Amino acid sequence: MSFGATSAFAEDLLRAPAGVALLARLEIEQRADQPWFKSPTASDHEAVRRAATNIGEVSFAKLLSMATWSAEFWAGPWSGQALSSLPYLYKDALSRRPIAEAVADRFSLQLHRAIDLNAQQWWHEDTKDMKSAIDPCFTDYSHVYGNGEFTWSGLWTVTDPPPEVHDDLISAWDYFGRPTSRWLLPLRRDARVWNIDNPRDWARLVETYPKVVARPNSGWELPGPNQHPSDTKMLRSMTSQRAVRTETTAHVLPDWEKVATDFDGVHLSWAGFLTTEGHISDLSNGGITMMRYWGSERTLWLHDVFGEPEPLTAPTITGRFGGGGGVDASADTVRRGQDSSIIHTLLGRW
Repeated sequence: MSFGATSAFAEDLLRAPAGVALLARLEIEQRADQPWFKSPTASDHEAVRRAATNIGEVSFAKLLSMATWSAEFWAGPWSGQALSSLPYLYKDALSRRPIAEAVADRFSLQLHRAIDLNAQQWWHEDTKDMKSAIDPCFTDYSHVYGNGEFTWSGLWTVTDPPPEVHDDLISAWDYFGRPTSRWLLPLRRDARVWNIDNPRDWARLVETYPKVVARPNSGWELPGPNQHPSDTKMLRSMTSQRAVRTETTAHVLPDWEKVATDFDGVHLSWAGFLTTEGHISDLSNGGITMMRYWGSERTLWLHDVFGEPEPLTAPTITGRFGGGGGVDASADTVRRGQDSSIIHTLLGRW
């Protein structure tokens, strides 16, 4: 990436809820005065310096694990501590600019990596008790989550994530601790994909295919299901924050049916996740938008553009989130048969 693009990425990190959470998490790694899981209320200059200097010792897998965890627990839609954590994360964000610049310098290329059509994985929990609820995808794009953050008629994949982040992913995706398997879904070379690397990419998607929310918002966005508007006072006082807005003229999200007329999928890169998840953007024609509930690098597929699904070995799940573990669909013939029936039903193949 060019210097300008790298610098812009660092600035985006300093404005985004998930971004400021990651920067604080990287600083905490260099501090002995408080536990790693506690959101800091103040920044330490020396710890910031060490975090920026030692960024070369952080592996990409470790970065993704910290990013996914901190975005969920310190800035996420269901976190009971988000509204108490985020004001301090924004207050000290500029103090952590050296960390943002170090992350951008070291990891920009990996975090902005385009979708790998040869490495898309479909992950699946054991749902023997919910088989009757499984319907084919790609049939009714108006069936959306919340106000339209994504369509239930889509199919999710993730790009072959490192084992170190598997536990964090199933937590971020709100899995329930059931045994989880994964399958490779080969993609056609001509698949049409809209890529999201930053909030501006999401805003362009919304402005190109707009749908104004017609009912009162019931999600995290303005604010969340586990928070009350009165609890946002301190966060709203932070002029740099992009995490909450209590007064809006219009809340706009993608019209997924129209997106599906031109694109087969919408891909959120890791850079896009860090800078766009939970980030409120003002739209050029009025109103606001926010991408929410995606949880990680992911692709939401709107059409069957896949080859034949292939079972994979078990994901590396320890059970610390919900107690479930990974299942090797390539070796477990019973699970492979169950999964195969479900994925073919989802794809509308009988």
